[in-house]
Amino acid sequence: MYSIELGLVRLDFRTAIIKVPRNGDYDSMNEDWIDTEQEIELVQAAQSATVFCSTGRFAQKEPHLVEILFPHLFAEKEVAAHLLSKSDMSGSPENMMRDAVKTDHYSWGRLISMDWGSMGYAPGGVEYCLLPIDGPAISTGFLRLDWPSVQIHASS
Repeated sequence: MYSIELGLVRLDFRTAIIKVPRNGDYDSMNEDWIDTEQEIELVQAAQSATVFCSTGRFAQKEPHLVEILFPHLFAEKEVAAHLLSKSDMSGSPENMMRDAVKTDHYSWGRLISMDWGSMGYAPGGVEYCLLPIDGPAISTGFLRLDWPSVQIHASS
C-alpha cells in the first residue's frame, strides 16, 4: 500500500495501473489492451508528491504531481470546469467537451476524468481528479490508480 500526505488529507492506494497491449505491440490500430500494475516511486514533498513511473509510454510514464487543487474545489462541476479550462476548446462542439469528461462513483467519493484523446489531442491520455466525500479535489494528473483500493483519510 502506498501513502501520499497532502496536508489536509492522506491518500492511500494499492497500486498504479496502466493499459498495455496484450501482445506488446504498441501499434495504434491494436485493440487488444489489458490493465497491468505500474512500477512507481514516490517522492514526498510537504503537501504533495511526485510519482515517477518506470513503465508505460507518453503521459503514463511522465512524472506525475499528486496534489490538492488550489483554489480548493468541492463540487463536481467545478472540477469538470477546471479540467476543461486547461486547453483551448473554442470551436469544439459542446457535446464533444461534455463527453470527454466522465464521472465514476466510489466509496471514497467521485473520480472525474478528462479524456484528452477524445478531444483530438495526440497522444491523448486521461487526466484524473479525485473528489473526496468530505474534502477538496485532488489531482493525480495522468496517473491512474487502482481506484477501488483508494482510501482518503483526514490528516491529524
